[in-house]
Amino acid sequence: MSFPELALFPLAWIGLVPYLYFLLNMPSWPVVLLGHGILVLAYFGGVLYWIPDVLVLYGGINWLVAWVLLLLLVLLLGLFLLPFSLMVRWTAGKSPRLALLSAPGFWIVTELCRNYWMVNGFPWALLGYTQYPYSWITQIADIGGVYLVSLLVVAGNCALVGMLFLNSLRPIVLFGILFVISNVYGAYRTYMWAPVEGTPINVALVQPNIELFGNSEHYASKYFETLPDYYRRAVAEGAGWVIFPEAPNPYRYEKDFYFREFWQREIGIHRASLLLNSTVFEEPSSYFNSVLLLDSGGEPSYRYDKTHLVPFGEYIPFGGWVRRWFEPLVQEVGEFTPGKRIQSGTVMGVSFATLICFEGIFPELSRAFVDKGAQVLVNITNDTWYGRSAAPRQHLQMAAFRAVENRKPYLRCANSGYSAVINHLGKIEQSLGLFEEGLLITRVAGNNYRTVYSYTGDLLNISISIVAFVLALVARFGRSRSQKLKRRR
Repeated sequence: MSFPELALFPLAWIGLVPYLYFLLNMPSWPVVLLGHGILVLAYFGGVLYWIPDVLVLYGGINWLVAWVLLLLLVLLLGLFLLPFSLMVRWTAGKSPRLALLSAPGFWIVTELCRNYWMVNGFPWALLGYTQYPYSWITQIADIGGVYLVSLLVVAGNCALVGMLFLNSLRPIVLFGILFVISNVYGAYRTYMWAPVEGTPINVALVQPNIELFGNSEHYASKYFETLPDYYRRAVAEGAGWVIFPEAPNPYRYEKDFYFREFWQREIGIHRASLLLNSTVFEEPSSYFNSVLLLDSGGEPSYRYDKTHLVPFGEYIPFGGWVRRWFEPLVQEVGEFTPGKRIQSGTVMGVSFATLICFEGIFPELSRAFVDKGAQVLVNITNDTWYGRSAAPRQHLQMAAFRAVENRKPYLRCANSGYSAVINHLGKIEQSLGLFEEGLLITRVAGNNYRTVYSYTGDLLNISISIVAFVLALVARFGRSRSQKLKRRR
């Protein structure tokens, strides 16, 4: 309930209290596993409820199979969260106090593992994302990313449990100090600081609502009538750079002579650069989900191939055996090749980087682009697959964290919404609604500022996790030794 659509973010600060209290009461290990199962069904099942709809509507799968697949995904996510439950219970067996002190670090380990190791990564529904409406707290993401916000939320839950279970005010007092410091920092970033910006440029974001499975007439209408109309309108309103979203496109820019000539002529007349999505083919059999920047003369001056592909959407993980055994489920999956290079482009004197769809949820990828000199982050995406579920809003809020983590303006151009202009504080300054066709025109200025998080990455989070495990070891073995010494005396 802390995540969109309800987005009752204060509930996240108490949501883990019952479960932590349950673990501190040291249930048997089978009961711990049962409790863990209930937790992950409520947590991940409640956030990812929209997945069966996507599988049924666009994957041609029946409802029963779709719900079974959701259950399998929830169990897999639960497996990554399992170390948190086991370590808290294990530590609580010797010291409930140290178990609560270590729990935030254990939680961060599970989120980092989901990001880096789970089938090409799936860091959806990280706990810190619930706090997007609480803008002061989200500002600490420029120090430790969204993970640091997650840690603070878990620490708040632990403080409440500590007050109840240990019958002491000390946990609340200690957390209160940390909470106040975080808010003061967030207020400072919000009201008293701003990065030094370069010269603003006029940019247009187009949200065209291109259908996923349209016929040839639909695509011809969109790419030769609707999009050119928006392009001309944007130029007429002063835009020097126009951005189209990731969307179904049967016309490959490099291979389709008429499509290429049409847009080169259009751009040659109006002289505004265009960023558009296109499939690129390279011999012998490599297909890339790519983005091209066509300069004011209509020539490609920048190309980025998507490096972080969607498993079971753009490629089949685990090799060909999955396709052999699960052919009915994966027959519509693409066979894209991951790109090899992280690179930025330049338009109108501003260095930018493009994140294609799913790539916007990975903090390390945005950091890599900033390390390459990106002053503005651009995310083109096609969230039409999610329908009118909570997923597009969840996806949007994750994108906003990338802006905070790197203190860069973030331009999000979505096929069906939500397209948005997000500033360096993560605030959505302009947006278009879900399945609303339209045009956003904004002025954006890049900056060369580097945050602590963009420099150090997850070093702080890993360090906190190591300390948590050290505390757990101290709780389990250090006290055992001291008790043995007392017995000898």
